[in-house]
Amino acid sequence: MNIIKTICTATAVLLAGMLTSCSDYLDVSKELAKNLDKEEVFSKAKYIKQWYAELYQTCPNYSEAGLDVQNSNGTVNAQAIYSGEIVCAHPNVLKFGQNTFTPSSTTHNRWWNCYKQIRQAMIFLDMAPESIGDPINADGYISVEEMRRYKADVTYLLAYNYFLLFEFYGPTPIIPETADPSDENLDYARASVDEMVGHIDQLLESLISGEYRDDLPETIKTGTGDDSSHDNSMYNLREILRPTKAAALALRARLWVYAASPLFNGGYQEALTLTNHDGKRLFPDRDANKWQTAKTHLEALLRFADSKGMGLYYSKDKDPHASIYELFQYYNDEILWANGNNDYNDGVTAKMEARTIPGDIPSGMGNVGFYQNIVDLFFTNSGLDINEDPDYNENGFTDWANICNEKKHVDKHIFNMYINREPRFYADVTYEGKSWHIQRSGYADWGAYFSKGGAAYRDNTMHARAGYLLYKFNNRSLLKEGSNPTDWGRPWIYFRLADFYLYYAEVCNEINPNDANIIKYLDLVRERAGIPGYKDLATKAAPYGKNIIGNQELQREAIYRERIIEMLGEGNYYFDMHRWMRAGWSQDETTGKWIKDNEDKLLIRYGMDIDKASVKTYNSAKNTGIEFYDKIGEGSFYNRIVVDRYPWSKAMLLYPVPYNEMQKSELTVQNPLWN
Repeated sequence: MNIIKTICTATAVLLAGMLTSCSDYLDVSKELAKNLDKEEVFSKAKYIKQWYAELYQTCPNYSEAGLDVQNSNGTVNAQAIYSGEIVCAHPNVLKFGQNTFTPSSTTHNRWWNCYKQIRQAMIFLDMAPESIGDPINADGYISVEEMRRYKADVTYLLAYNYFLLFEFYGPTPIIPETADPSDENLDYARASVDEMVGHIDQLLESLISGEYRDDLPETIKTGTGDDSSHDNSMYNLREILRPTKAAALALRARLWVYAASPLFNGGYQEALTLTNHDGKRLFPDRDANKWQTAKTHLEALLRFADSKGMGLYYSKDKDPHASIYELFQYYNDEILWANGNNDYNDGVTAKMEARTIPGDIPSGMGNVGFYQNIVDLFFTNSGLDINEDPDYNENGFTDWANICNEKKHVDKHIFNMYINREPRFYADVTYEGKSWHIQRSGYADWGAYFSKGGAAYRDNTMHARAGYLLYKFNNRSLLKEGSNPTDWGRPWIYFRLADFYLYYAEVCNEINPNDANIIKYLDLVRERAGIPGYKDLATKAAPYGKNIIGNQELQREAIYRERIIEMLGEGNYYFDMHRWMRAGWSQDETTGKWIKDNEDKLLIRYGMDIDKASVKTYNSAKNTGIEFYDKIGEGSFYNRIVVDRYPWSKAMLLYPVPYNEMQKSELTVQNPLWN
């Protein structure tokens, strides 16, 4: 079933009757400025619905990692730029990768917006009546059942806003009352990690088995059938963003994985000495029992998902290439929580779809891509690291069929680095010479050529800075030419089961590296991705096999790498690297050896040398390469060079509390090393 426009409008439909358009979100302060006090606001269904709808505004837009990052209020995926997961060539965004933020310059801070939402959520829970209005007047009526659903939703959003603060700043103040934040007498000290985790956990507990246990739907699935049929009628997409029991269980599981991780659990030495002014410690010593708590909550989620028939998404024919593509194009049973707001949904002429299309394709503004550091992480089709697979080589070129192309076009002169890689590599990355998913009329042998002499390089704002573009979320039916569609609505996924399978493998490994569930859940993700699992690899002889089973360190490395590849670009990388305390790791520019600490240094980002051409003779009329250079290494495009050197400070493990917020408070203390 065609999903075009469906998910694009789902969130707006959800708010029908509350808002007339997305721009009509109620600014509560404006309403109160009209001489309406809280009692008057909560005496009318119209205002109650508007107040409720406004509480969704801090739900992140992790789809946005391009030019709109510069206009952020803290909800876009700027963290992907900070961390080097994604690079955007536009100078106004590229600068954020330079990690020049300070307490007085926190462009993407969440503090004010999240606390505004926390206060307004608390007011809603305090002031909303049991029901309001007369059923005869539908616009002015909210039933007891729907009001309880609103309150359950708001409780979830309250917990989520606290979590958004926690993952970014560590523990922050817990607000115990609904007082006006403009009151100069208000001042709150920071809670401890354990207090903040406990507070969020209690809010989620009320949704799972407490006061609101019967008020959230379990999922948004309302029908039966196979999700690979792409039948939208199986899901209540009108309520795609509204919380469910599945979302509450998932958020609780993620919360405890974070609480057990080194950054928040005794691994950050400078944080262990951070205290409030009264001497209260904010970060705890290591407590291994937190991994067990995380395991308990992950198992609750996995049991729930199994009981609802949820699992990893597979295409009808179980083809890994189709499965990992369709996963992001249609709502499906792997999804635990998603948003209809997705910056790929604006069509091929705007935002993220256009920013990931090579510059010589109509409407293409391609400038959002990857560094070589990320490209090198993808496995070969044998499921091995590129440094382990004896068949992997970076010598020479091959004519190679593009599995993502509608006719499996055979691309000319493809660097062997890109040959026989795993399916996720082809689904996620546009590399030099790769054809587009639809070959344009009259451009039978078009390929993406990113060097400064290539047609895909438009100018200093629109090009692939490191020689690669992000391809993962593009819809393969779109092309601004002929009768091809130009827009496609798709969900942006916050929580999905593969994410939590990998959390579960991670947690089990930290508790008992001999737990069979480690390899089981790790391999479920790998098998859907079309590469051998570690159980299979353990049976193969070297050099095509490897046995990591039972080795905690090797399993940890395997889990971390799988997470990076599987969840690439989805809003997890920055937070994973920080909670693992690996955000400051980098290769030494001279020796190439890894410096595995978080001390101050330059982070080295590699890429291909786009100052050098890969095409010798070019048919500019058809944007097609005719003759190619065979040179590899120094002096060629196909040469790993340092593209960017970005400063790293250990203080960056936690984002700084904004200076203006510190100025308002005598009790709030700054994060470690920022003073």
